[in-house]
Amino acid sequence: MLRSHYDFAIVGAGPAGSTCANALLLEGASSVILIDRARFPRDKICGDGIGPGVITVLEALDLEHILDGYRRVTQMVMTSPLGGRMALNDSEITGQSPLGYVIRRTEFDHALMTAAVEHGCADRTGWSLEGAEYADGRWRLDLAESETGELCSLTADVLIGADGATSRVRRLLGQPFNHDKHVSVSMRILAQAEEPYSARQELNVEKELPIPGYAWNFATGSGTVNVGFVCDTPTYKADGRHLREILETYKGLLPDTLAYDEATRHSQILPLASQMPPLAYPKVQAALIGDAASMINPLTGEGIFYGMEAGLLLGRGLARAAKTEQVRARALLQYERVFRRTFTGHFRGNYYLRKLLERPVLFDRMLRAGARDPNLCCDCIEYMMGNESGVGRTPLYRLALRTMFA
Repeated sequence: MLRSHYDFAIVGAGPAGSTCANALLLEGASSVILIDRARFPRDKICGDGIGPGVITVLEALDLEHILDGYRRVTQMVMTSPLGGRMALNDSEITGQSPLGYVIRRTEFDHALMTAAVEHGCADRTGWSLEGAEYADGRWRLDLAESETGELCSLTADVLIGADGATSRVRRLLGQPFNHDKHVSVSMRILAQAEEPYSARQELNVEKELPIPGYAWNFATGSGTVNVGFVCDTPTYKADGRHLREILETYKGLLPDTLAYDEATRHSQILPLASQMPPLAYPKVQAALIGDAASMINPLTGEGIFYGMEAGLLLGRGLARAAKTEQVRARALLQYERVFRRTFTGHFRGNYYLRKLLERPVLFDRMLRAGARDPNLCCDCIEYMMGNESGVGRTPLYRLALRTMFA
C-alpha cells in the first residue's frame, strides 16, 4: 500500500535508481519509492553491453541470478580506419575476463526494478515528476500519471535524481546541462541475423563515419544484434549529416544478412563525465546518480556500471546513516567524495583517449599492439570499459608505454 511519506524518493527506475533502491532496502531502509514516467518493461536507447563491473554490483546485491540464461560475450573486436584490428577471444584470457554480456535493456532494467519492488520498494512507475519543493526539512513531490494525467502528491526526507540525461531533478537542484563539447549523441537500431551470431561485441572507427566517434554491432547470441554509433556533439555538427544518414552509412558497411527493425531506431544524448555537476546536496537532502549526474564514460559512452556503482555507494551510505538531517548530510558528502576519488582519474584518462581517436595513426598503433599481446588487449579493454577491477589499477601512461614498445 502506498504511503503519503517516504524516507527516500528515487526519481528514475533505470539501473542507477533501481540499484540504489535495492541497496537501501537490503541495508534496512524502511520506506523507499521508485518514480518513473515510463511503465516497465520499457526500451532504453543503448548498446546493451553489460560489463564485469555490473556483475560485481549485482553480486553485492545478491542479484547475479538476473544474468541466468544469458550468454556471456566470447569475443570483443575493435578496428581502426587504417586497418588495425584488435580481437580478444575468451579462450585467450588467463586472468579475470573483461568481457561481459549483451542484454536488452528492456529485460535488464525491468529485472532490476522488479527486484527492488520484491524487496519492498513502493512502485510509482508510470508516473512523472511534475514539480518538487524542499521546505521544513522534507521534499514535497507532485506527480502525474503518465497516461491519464491523474495527480497525486507525497513527501520524502531525501530526494535522489536518477532520471536520465534530461533530468528534471537536476534542473530542480539548479544545475545546468553540460556544454555541447561534453555531450555525445548516438543512434541505434536492432536487427535480426539470419543465423544467430555468437555473443560478441565489435566497435569500429571508420573513415566514412564522424571521427572522433565509433560505431558498434553487439550480438546477444540469440539472434538479436544491436547496431549504432556515437560521437561528440561538436563532431556531429561539423559532419553535417543527419543521424539517420550516418547510421545508414554504417549499416552499408555491415553484412547484408541483417534484417533491421526500423521501429527500434532511436537517438539519445549522453552527458559525459568530463563535466559532472555536484553529486551531493546536503542542505536540501538530495543527490544525483547515473546519467542525471553525467556519469557517462567520455570515450565509450558507457554509463550502466558507473550509475549502478553510484547507486550502490549512495544507497548503502544513506541506509547506514542515522535518520537525522545532519548525519544524512555527512553520508551524502561522503558519497560524492568516494565516487570522485574512485573515478575522476579514470574519466580524465578516457577523455584523453577520446582525443587519441582524432589521430587515427595513434589509435591504429594501439590496436595493433593489443593484437600482438592478449594481456595488453585485456588491460586496454578494462581501462576503456570501466570494469570494477580495472578502475585505477593500470595507469594510462603505462598502457601508453606498453603500446609503444609492444
